[in-house]
Amino acid sequence: MSNSPSFPNAAFPLANQTGNRYFTPADKTDDGEIIGRSVQIIRRDAKTLFSMWSDLEAIPLWQENVISVTPLNDRVSHWVMGDPDDSDGKRIEFDSEQIESVDAKQISWRSISEDVTQSGVVTFEEVARGTRVTLVQTGKVPAGSLGNAIAATAKRGPRQIVTEDLRHFKQFAETGEIPTVKGQPHGNRGVSGTIKQWMYGENNPTPPGSSEQ
Repeated sequence: MSNSPSFPNAAFPLANQTGNRYFTPADKTDDGEIIGRSVQIIRRDAKTLFSMWSDLEAIPLWQENVISVTPLNDRVSHWVMGDPDDSDGKRIEFDSEQIESVDAKQISWRSISEDVTQSGVVTFEEVARGTRVTLVQTGKVPAGSLGNAIAATAKRGPRQIVTEDLRHFKQFAETGEIPTVKGQPHGNRGVSGTIKQWMYGENNPTPPGSSEQ
């Protein structure tokens, strides 16, 4: 029997295709877990993508607001999250356990620290144009003003974190670089534009990627 996290409707149907990206709306469980789902077609083979995702210490290169990931043993890793550009900023630390790994097929994990409730599964399926990578992740949003610790640190909602993580992974895997508009001039965005900038996390530090990929 698999020890993978239990995701309601995990075998969800793909939404209508738009370009090379699939997306389905997120759900919410009865106990307050928000489920984010996103799918990307990535122009690399499944084995390569599986290997890249498994390289925990390289995760800060493509995931936003990850300071470091340190393997503690072959299953458990220690995560430090926050703004890499703000050395005095808030930090969230927790341990995560890999609970299943099927070579070139699937990886699943869950947090094992009291302050963070998070689990996820990523699958790799080779298709005609590359590999369909599906990411499903849950995050518990407790009552009270703090809300979801990781989402608060990332300045994004739990659902959007999933979408952005997979989008960055696609860019990192295909080109080794993640585009950014940081430092580019723009005019006054007005009230509406400023609100959207905050909502969509446009001020979040962009992961650096690596031109060596």
